[in-house]
This record gives sequence, C-alpha cells and structure tokens, in this order.
Amino acid sequence: MRSKFKWIFSLLLALSMQFAFAQERTITGVVSDASGPVPGVNVLIKGTKVGVQTNFDGAYSIKAKTGDVLVFSFVGMSQSSKTVGAASTINVSMQDDAKVLAEVVVQGYRTVTKKSAVVSDATVSSKTIENRPNANAINTLQGQLAGVNITASTGQPGAKSSVVIRGVGTITGNSDPLYVIDGFPSNSDNFRSINPNDIESTSVLKDAAAIAEYGNRGSNGVIVIKTKRGKFGEAKTTFRVSSQFGVGELQKPKYSYASSKQLLQIEKNFGSGLGATLTDAQIAAYDIDTNWVDYFFNQSNTTSHNISVENSGQNMTSYTSLGYFEQQGILATTGLKRFTLRNNINGRSVNEKFKYQVNTSFGFSKNNEATSLGDGAINRNYVLGAFISAPYVSPSIYTGPQSALDYYNSTPGLLATPIMLVDKLQQYKNQTDEVRIDVATDFSYDITKDLTIRSRLNGQLLDTRFFQSEFPNSFNALLFQAAGQTFTGFEDINSRREWYFNNLWQVNYGKTLGDHTFNVNANMEYNHSRLYTNNFRQRGLIAGVFVPNTGAGYAADTGTNDFYVPGISARNVRNDLISYFGSFDYDFKGKYGIVGSVRRDGSSRFIESKQWATYYSVGGRWNIDEEAFMDNLTFVDVLKLRGSYGTVGNQRVVGGDVFAGIQPPRFTDIYSIANNAYNGGTGYGINFGYPELQWEITTQWNAGLDFEFFRGRLRGSFDYYNRATSRLFLDNPVSSTSGAATLTQNSDVTVTNKGLELNLGYDLIKNQEKDITLTVRVNGSRNNNVVSNILGNGRIFAGAGLYVSENGGSINEPFVFHYLGVNPVNGKLLFEDAAGNPTENPVQADKRRAGVNNLPKYQGGFGFDFSVKGFFVSTLFTYAYDVARFDSDLSNLYSVGNIGQFTVTDDLLNAWTSTNTNTNVPALNAGNLGLGDTSDRFLKDASYIRMRNVQVGYNVPQKFLKNTFLTAMSFSLQGENLLTFTKWNGFDVESSRTLDVYQYPTPRLYTFGVDVKF
Repeated sequence: MRSKFKWIFSLLLALSMQFAFAQERTITGVVSDASGPVPGVNVLIKGTKVGVQTNFDGAYSIKAKTGDVLVFSFVGMSQSSKTVGAASTINVSMQDDAKVLAEVVVQGYRTVTKKSAVVSDATVSSKTIENRPNANAINTLQGQLAGVNITASTGQPGAKSSVVIRGVGTITGNSDPLYVIDGFPSNSDNFRSINPNDIESTSVLKDAAAIAEYGNRGSNGVIVIKTKRGKFGEAKTTFRVSSQFGVGELQKPKYSYASSKQLLQIEKNFGSGLGATLTDAQIAAYDIDTNWVDYFFNQSNTTSHNISVENSGQNMTSYTSLGYFEQQGILATTGLKRFTLRNNINGRSVNEKFKYQVNTSFGFSKNNEATSLGDGAINRNYVLGAFISAPYVSPSIYTGPQSALDYYNSTPGLLATPIMLVDKLQQYKNQTDEVRIDVATDFSYDITKDLTIRSRLNGQLLDTRFFQSEFPNSFNALLFQAAGQTFTGFEDINSRREWYFNNLWQVNYGKTLGDHTFNVNANMEYNHSRLYTNNFRQRGLIAGVFVPNTGAGYAADTGTNDFYVPGISARNVRNDLISYFGSFDYDFKGKYGIVGSVRRDGSSRFIESKQWATYYSVGGRWNIDEEAFMDNLTFVDVLKLRGSYGTVGNQRVVGGDVFAGIQPPRFTDIYSIANNAYNGGTGYGINFGYPELQWEITTQWNAGLDFEFFRGRLRGSFDYYNRATSRLFLDNPVSSTSGAATLTQNSDVTVTNKGLELNLGYDLIKNQEKDITLTVRVNGSRNNNVVSNILGNGRIFAGAGLYVSENGGSINEPFVFHYLGVNPVNGKLLFEDAAGNPTENPVQADKRRAGVNNLPKYQGGFGFDFSVKGFFVSTLFTYAYDVARFDSDLSNLYSVGNIGQFTVTDDLLNAWTSTNTNTNVPALNAGNLGLGDTSDRFLKDASYIRMRNVQVGYNVPQKFLKNTFLTAMSFSLQGENLLTFTKWNGFDVESSRTLDVYQYPTPRLYTFGVDVKF
C-alpha cells in the first residue's frame, strides 16, 4: 500500500512539474548596450508572432514558457537570443554592429570569422567614415590602417586620393589598389559621386592569402567597401536624418614673403624691376601691399544633408538614402555639388535556401576645378598668381580685359600675371557634370545544406560631360588674337562614357566531419570595360551671343581662313578579363587552419600566349589560445599565429586611369596618319609594340600575430611582410632613327618592399556603471623599398636625370649634388664633390642618391576615444617620417630670375655682398645659382604629425527623449587638419608628389552637425 502511494505521489508530482514547465509565466529584464539601457528593442518569441518592445528604460515584460527562445533585435545592433529557463529575469547586453563587424574578416571573395581568418587585413566601420566633411570617402581612412599610405594631395573638393598599400612595387606601371564595392570590382578613379554616409565598412586586404583570388588586379592591394543594408528580424522602420554645416580656410605657410617695400628694395639692389627706378624715399612712401594669397584663396562653406530609411523584416529588408553635399573650394571658382540616391534590398525565401541582394545607387555631381595647376601656363594658373605675384601690384588696375592687356604690354616680363588671372576669374568658366549609376546583385541558392551556387551580376555607368569656356575678348583671347581674326576665345566640350560589367559564377561546398571542417569553391569571372570619348573645341566665339555650354555664339568657318575650324577627336577603347579560380579552406578543431587558392587569368592587354597567367596562394593559422597549455593563462583571450605566401599579377602597363596603356596597344606596332613635321604634308606616326609583353608578377609572403588580452581590453596585431615585384614594365630606349624614342618591355628589374605593421587598441577606462570609457589606439608601419637587378650601369633615370632608381636604393630617389652653403669669399654656392671636398663647380660624377624619396618609410596614426555621461571626444593624429620632397615654391622665392616680375622672399635682403659675407643667402649675381636646382638645397624634410580630426559631441540621454518621437539625437563639432607639426615650410606638407610647385593645398575645416533617429 505504501509503495503504491509513493508511485501515485511521484506520478502526480511529475504531472504537476510538467504542467508548471508548460505553463506561461512573465519574463522580465533590461536590455542595454555599452552606453546604457536601449529603448525600442524588439523582443520576439522565436517561431511565433508574439513580441514586445523595450520601454525608454530598456525594460521589457513578456509571457513565455520554459524552453522558448527570446530573440532580441534592434537596428544597428547584432541580434541576440536567450532561452527561457527557470529564472524569470533575463537581462541582455547587445553589441553594436561595428563590434560584430570586427569579428568578420574578408578573405578573398568570402567572409570568414575573425577566429578562422588567415589573412592580413584592416577594417574601419561606418562610425569612422560617416559625417566627416570629406567629399571623397577614401580620405577619411587616412591614418587608421597600418601599412596604408593615403594622401589627399590637393584641396580640390572630390579629387582622387593617392593610396599606396605596402609600398610602391612598380616604376612605370600603375600602383593603384583594386576597389571592390558590394562585390563589384569598380572604377578606382572616381569617388566624388559616392556618399560616404552610405558606407557600412571598408576593409583593406594586404597579404597574398587575402588578395590572390583577385589575381590580375590585386597586386597593389584590395579595398573592399560594403554599403549599408537592412537587418533581418522583427518588422521595423527606422529613419535617420543628419545635417552638417562647416567652413574651411587655407593652411598658411611658414615662408617669409617680402612686403612691397622690401620687394622694391630687393629690385633696387638687383637693378631690375620697378624698384630699380625708385628712390629710397619713394620706396618708403609706397603704400600698395596686396596679399594675393588672400585674394585668390577665400573662406569656404560646406553643407551636407542626409536622410536614410531602414526597413527590417523577417525575409526582406531595405536601406534607402538620399544625400546632398555642397562644398566650396578655398581656391576661387572651385567647388563640388553632389546629389546621391541609394536603395539596397536584401531578401530570402521562407526556408532561407534562396537569398538575393540588389544594390542600386545613383549619383550626380557638378564639379568646378582649378585648371593648369603645377607648372601649367602662367596666365591660367590661379595658384601661381596667389603664391608669387608681386604685392606692389594692385587689383584695382583691372577694369576689364583690355586693361589687363594694356598693363601686360606696358610692364616688364610677367609682372602683369595677377591681373591676367583676375581677368580669368571673370572671363573663364568650367564645369564637370557626372552621372554615376551602380547596380550590384548577388543571388545564391542552397541546393543542399552543404552545396551552394551563387551568381553576381554587376554593372556601372559613368557619364561625364566637361566644358570650359575662355570668353570672347578676354585677356587670353585678345593676347592670342591673330591678324585678321574677328572672333576670339574658345570653348571645349568633352563627353566621356565609361561602362563596366562584371559577372561571377560560383559553386561552394562546405562540410564538417567530426573535428574536420572544409570548404571548397570554384569560380568563373568575366570583366568587361568600355570607354567612349568625344572631344570638341570651338575656336571663335561671338560676344553678345555666346552662352557657355550651350553651343550658342559659335563663329562659322569661312573660306578665307581657318580661324574657326573646330577641333574634334574621339576614342573607343575596351578591355576584357576572364578568370577561372578556386579555393580550399580547411579547419581542424578550431585550432589549425589551411587555405589555398589558384587563379588563371586572361587579359586583352596582351597577345596570344602572353595573355594568360596563373597565380596562387597558400596560408595557414594556429589558434594558440585554443591549446590546453594556455588554459592557465586566463588573461589571454585570443592569440593567433598566421602566415601566407602567394603571387598576383599587374596588367596595367602604365600609370593613369584604368584605360591607360590600351590604345595604342603595347604589344603590336600601330601606324597612324599624322602631319609631317618636315614639309607640312601628310605622314605616318608610329607606336612600336612588343609582342612578348606580359604581366608584372608580385610574390609576397606574410607572417602575423593577432592577440587580445584582459577580456579584450588590449588588442592588436603585428605583421611582417616581404613583397617583391618582378618583370617590371619599363620604357627602354631604342634608336631614334626608328621614329620612336622608347619601347615598353618587361625587364629583369625587381622592386622589393619589406616592412613591419603594428595595430594596437587599449581600453584605459571601461566603467559601464559610471558610463565612462577611454580607449587609446595607435597604428604604424615601416616600409623599406629596394630596387635590384637593373642591368648595365645599374641605374634608371627619370625627370631629366633629377631622379634615379638604382640597385640597392629605392624608387625615384632624388639624384643631386650635395649643397654645403654659401662661399663667404665670393657668395657662390658650395657643393660637395665625390671626394668629400667643397667645390663651386661640381660635375656629373659628384651627384649622389639622396637616400630618401617622396614615400614615407614610417607612417601611421594614433588617437583616443573618450565618453562620459553622453559627452564624447575623439581624436585622430596622422604622421609620416623619413620622407622628403623638393619645395619648388620655396625655390621660386629665392630665384633671382623672378626679381622684377614676381615676389621673392625677404631673405634676399640678406644676400651675400662684399660687406655681408656671413650669410646663407648667395650673392644675387652668383654665377652658379642654376646648379641649386639640381642639388639638395631645396630638397626638404616632409615628415609631419598632423591633428587630422577632432570631434567633440553629445549624445542626448534617452530620458530626455522619452516623451518625443525621437529614439536618438546627437550634436557634434569637429575640425580637420587643425594642427601640423613639421619642418616643411610650404602650404601643405601632405602630398604624394616628388616636388610641390603651385599646387592646391588641402584646407583646414570646421563643421557642426546634428544627427537624429526616429
């Protein structure tokens, strides 16, 4: 009886427990992130439509049963799942998508987890990119990626950045990296029509394992850009609106310019120019002192407005954005206006076997550029006019084009230069209109849980229309008016259409068998690009009738002369690439991994058997932290050793845009009709080709260590690389009797880049309870560039012999006399000869490599992020060291040839004379002044540390938004290029050029922004 009772009691107890477990009960909790409670988080019971949202305190309450899975989702954060157990309280800490992004690494055409990655890459998230006042998104990456040297090089809004990854590996070939946007290999020459606020992340792939799958285009590194998209989860619509307003100003140089009175005195001392005709009293009374820099450079304004709508859903999401950006240039007449529209759609079937992605973007921009910069025509170069115009010339002289011509004809030399350029400000106009349309699609289907097929179909249309008009009867029109010519001036209208098409087919098979996991994929890819250009120049415009960019007011050609014959030209260029490649990825127990890839590429830039080349890579990793012997080292979270080796190719034979070097082809002889220089008749032009021309090859190996310590508070990576490029493209000299001076061929020359990279981040303060965080970050790299295997005398000269690539040296080092100073005896320049002795008359044998060039040996960035109670401060400093360039702007200020027609430095008042022998300024009449241009006298250290960006802002706490429709609001104030510490005296130390002369400096920017979500 007793045992029967126990049996019945046990049965009742089990039934009651089963009932209790199956019974719904109230589950409560708080959802938070690093900043505190998160309102509006969707809390859904998986597999049902039952769900709630957190309130403004991040709290929720939902009825659920034991065993139910609660799914927590919020736009911009990673989805989290919790299973209901015995506890009735479940608190959740959600992570920002940026943090989740850090756990995903791009490896070739695939993404893998950070733990299983073998590659060397660096990634920045949207938080780093968005709302920066840069028209070009690439500029925002500067100083944030170890081993990546990014320079703006110009203040022109929207201009292309110079990007060098792990050093330059080619002497005459192209060194641009490959840009991949949403899986589409894109045009690297144009980012002015892309909205930086649409970018979710940017990853830079650097080592062989990361770039080998890109084959022929990846030799200079790969930059992978992913744009924003909606998140799968509970249906929700989120709006975001941001606006920015800013001003820009010129970064002033350290040059010591002569004032009007000083310049007149220098001219009097030299015996040339206006000053030579004035008495000391007249010079002292002279009251015109024009600052031409301030005349041509002005304060600029920046305005930016962006609105985005993100729709989340279980099986379909979308991201739509609309943007407007306007930035005036600090140089007169320059600026950029941009309108962008983007729509990204992601979807999947109910069973999640079929997935698709369709990303569409439209950009329209209007760009007004400064023309003829650098050593361009004096009468058309605004920057030249700003930098060296004589201050005693007044802009009030100009009353119209005829007054400019009269002043030019009545003054010596080029003294009238600023007046010519004042006329150009009013009598010249240009504009580039650009339409960019991108469509990137991705379709995949899981045939089985292990086998997937994928197809990507991508296209890009880039349509550009440029016009420039030099008005009739302008100064330049009158200056070049021929005898008997009635109508003057000209207008250029150039149309350019680029079309890019990409198609990828992929089969992927992945399987896990016990402790073994492997993934195999096979791919075929086709890339087609096409360029059409039509260029037209009209000579002769009718004043009073002419309207720029309309065709109105064109003078018709007459039979009596050829003044008004239009000039026309056209091009039709295409390039094709076809590739077959595969990859293999193997993992054992999450501890060890091996990856490998092979790619076969064909390019239409070469001919016959030289069209094809095969590239490969192999890589491995060891997750040391997974080993049993690491169990007692509790402070180690991640410790991974990795390495890779492989080859890639470069098919871009010459520098320039993506179509450079295609027409005429470099692999065959091309004849063309040309004017005969000897008798004015018709003749043949010839471009010689080299049928054996083939790919440059880059072989690279890399060893790296990834680590995270103290629960992720200290994290970073260290890499060593060795990157050698062989079979370099070179323009070898040929006999001039053949009709050509050079022939492009492959050579035995090798360029090797070896270097170290370090990336570190450390959370000095991480107190969630007090809502205080302080993170410091630093990255840096050292690159050593060495040229070898140059045959003959072991040297390759460039720039009329001013630069040399020599065995044992680096690419394009200045090849100069070493300047010692001024001879106190006679005021001449002194140089060092080959024996180490001073000389006034050096010979060619006395020249030497400078030991530096325009590419920094050390470069990187550092900064900190601080936040407390909603307030935040973020800084970014960039630096470059062991880099030098010729400061030709400074050289021009010391040029005695400019005395009497341009301004000079006031240092010339201290020039050597028989009574002033202790000086570093040579005599104004020294007989060897010209040798200074081929010496290192003006080769200056261009190392710097720059405060690239500072942001100060405030995130409004949720309690203040509780009774509003807003879910987030922030205000920010930021500055760009605020401070620069450098020995460089010029307008802008940041440049990728070998010398700086009359270039457009980058501005200092201040912006205020507002960002709201609802």
